[in-house]
Amino acid sequence: MNLYETKQIRNISLSGHFNTGKTTFCDCLLYYSKVINRRGTIEENSTQSDFNEIEWERKSSVLSSLLFLEHEGYKINFIDTPGTDDFIGEMISSLYVVETSFIFVNAQNGVEVGTENAWEYSKKFNLPIVFVINKLDLDQANFEKTLNQLRELFGRKVIAFHIPINVGPSFKSFYNVLDMKIYEYLDDSGKAKIKDIPESDKSKLEQYRNELLEMIAETDMYLMDKYIETGNLSDDLLLPALRKTFIGKDIFPVICVNSKNNIGTDFFVDFVIKFCPAPDETEGRTTRAGNIQPVDPNLPASIFVFKLTSEAHLGDMTFFKVQTGKIFPSIDLLNETKSQLERLNQIFVINGKKRIEVNQLFAGDIGATVKLKFTQINHTLHEKGFNIDYAPIEFPNPRIRIAVAPKTKGEEEKVGTSLNNLHLEDPTLVVEHSPELKQIILYAQGEQHLAVAKWRLEKRYKVEIEFKEPRVPYRETIQKQVRGMYRHKKQTGGAGQFAEVHMMIEPYSEDAPIPSEFTVRGREVYDLDWGGKLEFVNCIVGGVIDQRFMPAILKGVMEKMQEGPLTGSYVRDIRVVIYDGKMHPVDSNEAAFKTAGMMVFKENFIKADPKILEPIYNVEIKVPEEFVGDVMSDLPSRRGIIIGIESEGRYQKIKAKMPLAELDKYSTALRSMTQARATHTQSFAEYQVVPPQIQQKLIEEYKKRQQEESE
Repeated sequence: MNLYETKQIRNISLSGHFNTGKTTFCDCLLYYSKVINRRGTIEENSTQSDFNEIEWERKSSVLSSLLFLEHEGYKINFIDTPGTDDFIGEMISSLYVVETSFIFVNAQNGVEVGTENAWEYSKKFNLPIVFVINKLDLDQANFEKTLNQLRELFGRKVIAFHIPINVGPSFKSFYNVLDMKIYEYLDDSGKAKIKDIPESDKSKLEQYRNELLEMIAETDMYLMDKYIETGNLSDDLLLPALRKTFIGKDIFPVICVNSKNNIGTDFFVDFVIKFCPAPDETEGRTTRAGNIQPVDPNLPASIFVFKLTSEAHLGDMTFFKVQTGKIFPSIDLLNETKSQLERLNQIFVINGKKRIEVNQLFAGDIGATVKLKFTQINHTLHEKGFNIDYAPIEFPNPRIRIAVAPKTKGEEEKVGTSLNNLHLEDPTLVVEHSPELKQIILYAQGEQHLAVAKWRLEKRYKVEIEFKEPRVPYRETIQKQVRGMYRHKKQTGGAGQFAEVHMMIEPYSEDAPIPSEFTVRGREVYDLDWGGKLEFVNCIVGGVIDQRFMPAILKGVMEKMQEGPLTGSYVRDIRVVIYDGKMHPVDSNEAAFKTAGMMVFKENFIKADPKILEPIYNVEIKVPEEFVGDVMSDLPSRRGIIIGIESEGRYQKIKAKMPLAELDKYSTALRSMTQARATHTQSFAEYQVVPPQIQQKLIEEYKKRQQEESE
C-alpha cells in the first residue's frame, strides 16, 4: 500500500446504538473502495468487522474493529464500535483516537440510548459530529420523526444535508441539499447516478437549504452580508465555509445511507475527504501535565496505546495512534509509564482480522504492532529525550459485579491470571481479589459484558468457571459506650504470659471530648484502609501498663477490627480508650498485651449495641419518559430512595440512593422493564445502618457459613 502523510489521513469512528447497521456499512465502504470484491452479511458471519467467534454467535459487535480504505490519494481509518451499552468501553477508546464521529441512527427506532452515549462522548472529546440515518428501507422508517428527535435533543445545529425519497422498501435515492441534486442508486456499487431536481420539487427543499445557508452564514459577517444580499452562497464561498463550520462544531450534518443496499457510500467517502479534519487540524492531545500536544510529523516520535487484543488465531496485538513524528520497524521507544524500552519490530495497518505490514507510519495514523512486553492501554511510548505522557482514557465505573470461582479445585491462580489478562484488554472489566469477602469479584458494565467475559475465559484461556452470588462488603460499628477488662494469664512451664487491659469503647465522633475522669497521655486518629476511623487514646497513669506495650494493644484491636463478631466484616468508626491495667515484671510481653487488647475489645464490642452498616450508592437512571413511572415504582422495592428527577431532552434523569445488595442485579432488571432503552450509572456514597430484620438475617447467614466451613 501507499505511504500517507498526515494531511492525507482521516480518522473517523462509526458509533451509535446496536442494530443501526454500522458493521454492514463498513463492508459497503470497503466494497466501494475495492478493498473487497463482495459485501459480507451479519447473517452469514462474513463481514470484515465482526470476525470474532463470539460476535458470530451473538450476531452483533462485541469489540471495536479497525479498518481502512484508500481513495483518491487519501487514507481513511474507520473504527466500527459496538452499540450495546455493556461494551461502551470499546466505543470510548475508539472515539478518543479519531478526529470525527459518525453517529448511526436507525430510521425506524429513532434516537436510542446508544445514540446519546455516542453524542455524550463525542462532545466530551470535542469531535465534529455527523448523524447518519440508516435503514430507511424499513417499513416503519420515519426520516422526519428521527430528524426532529435529533434536533429536539441536540439542538438547532443539527442540519439535514439529505432528504430521502420514497422512505420504505422502495428507498433508493435522496435529495442532496448541498448541490441541489438527486442521488439515485440503481445497483449495489455504492456509486450514485446524479440527476437534476425537477422544478416541481425544488420549492420543498428550499427550507432545508435556507436552514443550512443561514447556519453557515451566522459564523461569518462577510458570509452573512453575501447571503442577505443574494439569498444564496456560491460554491467557492459555501464549501470552504462549510468545512470550517463543521470542524468548528457549529453544525452537525445529517446524512442518509442504506447499508443493506449500499446507498450513500460515495457521498459518505467524499464527505470524509472534503470536510473532515486531518489529524493536525484539531487541537491535539492533552498530556497528563495538562498541556496540549498537537499532532506534528516534524517532532520526535510518540504513540498512544488505546487497545489491546489477544486472539488465538491472531496472537497479541497492540493498537496505537501515532501522535508525533513517524515510526518504522525496529524503532526503539521508551514506555513512559513503565520506564522500559520497547522495540517495535513490525508495524501493521489493520483491516478487521487482516493485517498488512508497512515500512512507515506518519503522525496522525493508526496502526498496530505485536510482542510488546510492558505496554498496556493508556501507555505513552516516545523516543528518548522527547519526554511526554498523554492523558489516559477515562472509562466509566462498573454497574454490575459477580463472584468468580473455578469449577476445578486448585485453579484459583489460573482463573486470577486469566481475569487479569481480560482486564488488560478491557479496562471496563475490573478484577478484585478480595481478602475481605474471600472471593474473586469481577466488575462489569452489564449481564452481556459478564457473559462475554465468561465465554472468553473458557474459549481463549481454557478456564472453566462459574459465577456465584457476590458477598457485600458490610461494615460493623457500635452505638453506645461500654467499659470492660480482660486478664490474659498463661503458664507453660517456662516463662508465662500475663497482661490485664481495661478498655472503654464508644462510637467515634470527631473532636468529641474524653470523659473528664481520664487523663489523656496520648491520642491518635487512624484512617482505616477499609474506610472510617479508629481513635486510640492512652489514658494510663501511674505506670500500670508500660508505654512499650501500647502498640501491642493497638495491634490486637486492629486485628480484631478486621473480623467483626456479627458477620466477620471490617469494623469502623470507634474510639478506644485504655485507662487501666496490670503487668508482671517477668511474664508480661507484647504477645500477652496484644491478646488482652484483642479480647477485651471483642467482649466490649458485643455489649455496645453493635450494628451492621451496608454500602449505599448514588444511582443516576436515564430513562425515556414513557418508562419513568415503571422505574420510579420499582425503586422502593429495591430499598431505593428517590432524591430527585430532572428532564434531559426526551429522557428523564432519576437520582436515587440504593444499597449495593440491591444493585447487583439492577442492570438486568432495568433493561427488562425499559426494553433496553434506559441506562444507569452508580458511585459509592456512604455506609448506612441496615434495617433490623436484614441485620438478623445477615447474622444468621454468617453463623451458618462459619459452621459449614468448620465441618
